[in-house]
Amino acid sequence: MRFLREENIPLLLHRLSESATVWAPQVVRDTVNTVLFSPWLEGAEVETGLYSMLSAKELVLPATERLFSYRYSQAGGREKIEINADAPQEQAAIFAARACDAKGLAVMDALFLDRSGASYNDGQYRARRSGLTVITLACTTCDSACFCSSFEKGAAETAGSDIILYPATGGYLAEAVSKRGEELAALDLFRDSSLEKPELARTAKVELAGLGQRLFDIYDDLDFWRRTAEGCLSCGYCSYACPACHCFNIFDEAESDRTGGRFRCWDACMFYAYTQESSGNNPRPEPAHRYRNRLAHKFSYYPLNRGEILCTGCGRCIRGCPAGLDLRDAIRAVRAR
Repeated sequence: MRFLREENIPLLLHRLSESATVWAPQVVRDTVNTVLFSPWLEGAEVETGLYSMLSAKELVLPATERLFSYRYSQAGGREKIEINADAPQEQAAIFAARACDAKGLAVMDALFLDRSGASYNDGQYRARRSGLTVITLACTTCDSACFCSSFEKGAAETAGSDIILYPATGGYLAEAVSKRGEELAALDLFRDSSLEKPELARTAKVELAGLGQRLFDIYDDLDFWRRTAEGCLSCGYCSYACPACHCFNIFDEAESDRTGGRFRCWDACMFYAYTQESSGNNPRPEPAHRYRNRLAHKFSYYPLNRGEILCTGCGRCIRGCPAGLDLRDAIRAVRAR
């Protein structure tokens, strides 16, 4: 294990910023404890005690990104279209991600970076992910919304991280979990240490075993889903805040009659228009239909198709829901039903 002194954190961020854009949790200006991952500037204070409202997924799957631009022109009397694909090249580093954030990256890797050829390999995602260094801050405390202990490794999860920092007296113990992390831990800002890892947080748990089949068993009980989703505003915050949700839509936007671009933007299965067809028909017209799909996707048919639960227990959907809905209550209700 290596040790990083507290006072060396700004030096580490400075070193990283010389070759990459550094993102870190910071309190949003003129707010009371609203924390977001934001680009770090020299002298900025990093907030490590509070949880960010949104996850770190925007670094690899931006809320809005241009996939390519197009231009129409005349050549030899014939109409010609020129297409230029955007290719992200920027190096980035995220400091003080949580294990649930890093795990979310690993979950999305399985979908967007399938190098076997059996599924999807997304060039935009691949470019951003390959240029990203993930420095994770291990959780020794938690709040009432956290439930990562419901998963096998809980707060000890290492998937998606390059290096993990464990709080210790006067600084942080550092454990490299990738080659990139080993290179980072070899910097002169770190020194060898014989200290033991601290005890990690143990959160509230919900039982997930067999949940996928139970969701199938009660899928058609719409009265149950109406009760479970009662109060849902269909605002989509739960999807936007989730480290593993990845739904998007594609839009073509014209800049003029000859130029424009194609854009990918986040979408959310809780939005009314998410499944609305061009005929006007919507197979999921009620919040009950959409909430049922959200749970079934996360805990039933996504794991069946991809081998991963589409949830990391971060608690953001619970912590920030304006209607006070609790995903764990829904899971317990499904099991009880």
